Amino acid sequence: MTPFLFVVPKHSKRRQRSMASESNVGVTVSENQQPQPKIQLYPASTGEISSFWREKYERDAKKYWDLFYKRHQDKFFKDRHYLDKEWGNYFSGAGRKVILEVGCGAGNTIFPLLAAYPDMLIHACDFSPRAVNLVKMHKDFMEDRVNAFVCDLTVDDLSRQISPSSVDIVTMVFVLSAVSPEKMPIVVQNIRKILKPDGYVLFRDYATGDLAQERFSGKEQKICENFYVRGDGTRAFYFSDEFLRNLFKENGFSMEEHVLCCKQVENRSREIVMNRRWV
Repeated sequence: MTPFLFVVPKHSKRRQRSMASESNVGVTVSENQQPQPKIQLYPASTGEISSFWREKYERDAKKYWDLFYKRHQDKFFKDRHYLDKEWGNYFSGAGRKVILEVGCGAGNTIFPLLAAYPDMLIHACDFSPRAVNLVKMHKDFMEDRVNAFVCDLTVDDLSRQISPSSVDIVTMVFVLSAVSPEKMPIVVQNIRKILKPDGYVLFRDYATGDLAQERFSGKEQKICENFYVRGDGTRAFYFSDEFLRNLFKENGFSMEEHVLCCKQVENRSREIVMNRRWV
């Protein structure tokens, strides 16, 4: 897999890096290229859920994710061992790197990184208390290397848990999409407080046009544009290139590298091609 977005504080002088080559499971699409035409598999629905349900899903977001981890424990997501392969040049280097994993879940990013980098210090936060407990109960958890804590980045001040300007890297892997789009600027501003002047964010999340979004569009699960609720009450936002660029730019970051990844899944018996898309 390939890293898709690198953003750094605007005053950073970090040199731009080249992309790692894409594996044969997908197609990397640059900003000036267009992905192959996709087949629309699901009927579009223009209706949005009522304000009552919109407010309820916002109010109970923590509860739904806590129930998710109660149901699945640490069995739902696979460990992200590809991070060392694709982002290793960011994690390696002289000196002890300090990392913040936003939305740590059960630790699928944390523990592969700890295994690969013995000197790394990781702050890990999630707004689900159950998820944080799963991290602390993991067999490889070490208090001297992992600071795991509950934090809602749309409300809580992150600098009360982590010293300002002390973090080298923030990882955000399929986490910002769970936040209401109107609250995303708060999250971005929050993480900027604790980043070093030459620090950066490594980001991966859902892109507009993804197969899962097409599935949502055929149901009455739309909250607002590109934002949907799943059957279990958790939510997912699908990022357009423009939205993502503006979100970080308007909150003190500059873009260092950005690509769109398309993975085509073919069902030969039905003669259809399904598209998975990430930024």
